[in-house]
Amino acid sequence: MAIRIRILALVCAALVSTVLPVRAAEIVPDAIATAQAEVAKRCKTPIYGEDFSETIDFNNDSLPDAIVNLGAVNCDGTPGGLCGNVGCPYEFYIQVAEGGYFLAANADLYGYELKKRYGNMVLELKANAASCGRDDSEYCIMTIRVRGAQFDTISKK
Repeated sequence: MAIRIRILALVCAALVSTVLPVRAAEIVPDAIATAQAEVAKRCKTPIYGEDFSETIDFNNDSLPDAIVNLGAVNCDGTPGGLCGNVGCPYEFYIQVAEGGYFLAANADLYGYELKKRYGNMVLELKANAASCGRDDSEYCIMTIRVRGAQFDTISKK
C-alpha cells in the first residue's frame, strides 16, 4: 500500500511539474463571422443590431480592427439577452498583417468611445464601478491605449 501511495505521489508530482506549451491566439479570417458563429451556439434566433460590430483601427497600426458588441444581439426575442449585471460582453479583435484577426481582449462594458489623443486612438470604456475599485452606482471610465496587442490603462475615473 505504501508503495502505491509513493508511486501515485511521484506520478502526481510529474504531472504538476509538466509545463504545458503556450498556444498562440487563433487567427480567424473574419472576426465578425466568428462572433456570429459563437452567438449562434447560444441563441436559436439571433437578430443583430446595427451597433453589433465596428471596424476601425484602434491599435494604431493602420490595419482595420474589429469591435463586437454582443449586447446588440436580440437573443431569442430578448434584447440584450447576452448581457449580465455588469454590462454587456464586448470582444476586441486585432487584425494581423498576414491576414485574419485574433481575439485580443474581451470585457463586460456599458459602452465605449474611440477618441484621438496626441495623434493616437484610445478606447474610453464605460465599465462597472468595481473596475475602478469602487462600489457606488457611477460608471468607471477607463482610458485604454492599444499598441500592437498590448492594452495599457492610461487612466481610471
